Amino acid sequence: MLVSLSKVGHDYGQDFLFDEVSTSIDRKDKIILTGKNGSGKSTLMKIIAGELRPSEGEIFHSTSVKIGYQIQSRIPDPELTLMDYYMQDKGLLIPDTQEFYSFERRVRSTLVGLEFSEEDWNRKLSTFSGGELTRISLGKLFLVDHDLLLLDEPTNHLDLESTEWLVGFLRAYQGALVIVTHDRYLIRKVGNRFWELNGGSIWDFPGGYDKYLFDREILMKSGMRTRENLVKEIERLDAVAKRYRLWGQEKFIKQAINKERQRDRLKEQLESIDLPDEEIRAPKFRLPQPDRTGYIVLDVQKLSFGFDGKELFRNASLEVHRHEKIGLLGPNGSGKTTLLRMITQINENTPGEIEWGHNVRWGYLSQLTEDLNLENDVITEIWQLLPGQPDYEVRKYIGRFGFPGEDVFKPISSLSGGEKTKLALAKLILSRPNVLVMDEPTNNLDIWSIESLEDVLKEYEGCIILVSHDREFVQNICEHFVMIDRLKFKPVRSVEDYLNRNRPVRDGNDNDIARLSFQEKRKLSNRRKSLLERLGVLESEEEALSRKIEEAQLKMGIYTTDYEKLQDFQSLIEEAEEKTINILEEKENLNNELGELDRLIQD
Repeated sequence: MLVSLSKVGHDYGQDFLFDEVSTSIDRKDKIILTGKNGSGKSTLMKIIAGELRPSEGEIFHSTSVKIGYQIQSRIPDPELTLMDYYMQDKGLLIPDTQEFYSFERRVRSTLVGLEFSEEDWNRKLSTFSGGELTRISLGKLFLVDHDLLLLDEPTNHLDLESTEWLVGFLRAYQGALVIVTHDRYLIRKVGNRFWELNGGSIWDFPGGYDKYLFDREILMKSGMRTRENLVKEIERLDAVAKRYRLWGQEKFIKQAINKERQRDRLKEQLESIDLPDEEIRAPKFRLPQPDRTGYIVLDVQKLSFGFDGKELFRNASLEVHRHEKIGLLGPNGSGKTTLLRMITQINENTPGEIEWGHNVRWGYLSQLTEDLNLENDVITEIWQLLPGQPDYEVRKYIGRFGFPGEDVFKPISSLSGGEKTKLALAKLILSRPNVLVMDEPTNNLDIWSIESLEDVLKEYEGCIILVSHDREFVQNICEHFVMIDRLKFKPVRSVEDYLNRNRPVRDGNDNDIARLSFQEKRKLSNRRKSLLERLGVLESEEEALSRKIEEAQLKMGIYTTDYEKLQDFQSLIEEAEEKTINILEEKENLNNELGELDRLIQD
């Protein structure tokens, strides 16, 4: 056991964030710490790291345990050079040891592995991008062999390649981990135990992510049934006690007192049921179905652009079509955000041709939420877009995005990053766009809010142009992918293909498939497995649609004189046929990819 917590609680002068937390961390634990924004995750991490004393309870660290802690702010002194920042930790080592004398060599090796050139080593930390700073802070942690690593949102600002590298490192890490993250790809690949902070308590679930979700659901249903049964019994006993008291005789008064005691004991039992706060599940909202656009939604031709001496695009072209949901891929600094800004802020000096299609009404959600007026409060910001609507209607609308009650009067300047994202999304929906342009929409959102947004975007029938470093999010929403590669926009079949784009596959001389490493083949096998699972889902969906079409056709033969019902059945058939066509196209693409994977794996 590395760390043990006994009845730990903490508050900041008001209510307790959490209390009575008793748990421990063992050497093989890879713990994912979850909970809604503001539940106390970062505070608990500081307590485990020893940087904060809890308001109550005790925490015990095993003798000589080494703890590495990466905070969200990451870099304490931006004026340090990269090399000086890394060499700080040499003082933590025991002098005259092999680890001490080899430390500088390890630093140089780590910096090279993190793809920092020797020219970068003498740059001040303030000159690096957010993604580079994340890699720097992670690399520094890995210089020393820690028994326990505490990582707070380690994938923030990381691109897909860097996240892949991090996941591989964490899976192979020999020490224990406690990670706060909303990246479900990392969670699925790394976590073997889950802590959930909610309602001031901590729930502890052993096993992987899917098992956590299953066990949590069982616990929730069981708790809800118990709560409902207790409430009914409390109401029954209360009614019986009141009836006895109304009858007034001494023997009935004694019976009333007995029933009231039973009722009070059940009330205590009801209060002891530990269920998550109701708001843990993100509110369900939906996008209005969009107006129809022309077939070509966006046409970009011969786009050339760069700044600060760095070229981003050179004669690059891109065409986006109706209903397409496109994931824009590329490493940090490749120009993804720049492209989104250019297509939504077209001016006469745009170096190239950018043209939106017929009847397009785009809506832009930027990762910095610049569209929000920081001088407004929440309700004023939304009310401006709903002129003439009564107060209660505006408040009801905002409440669906996580602003209940008096929260609608919060100044926008005081909102958290996640709250600003939700408010910007509420504004975006009111503009009723038929094309969504979204830049890192999952930034600062908790897992439940991300899943809710994902469900909405999957059902949305308009066009989506999406930039996101959340691998699972972009894979679940997008059917088409475009990468920025060598200053051009190039189609790519999947996120997996994008990540494997620089790995040798074929020998150009004899067209034989190059030999792959065991690790690469294992990744291909995992990809093949996921494709087969997806094909199984599509087969089921195709069969269900076929049955739906047959049933509708049979009913059309029954209601031959009911014009309205015939129209409804015809609409249903057309919708099912369109979905079937989309399924067949996806199945063809998946089968093509499977064939290619089989050739690679068999080599």
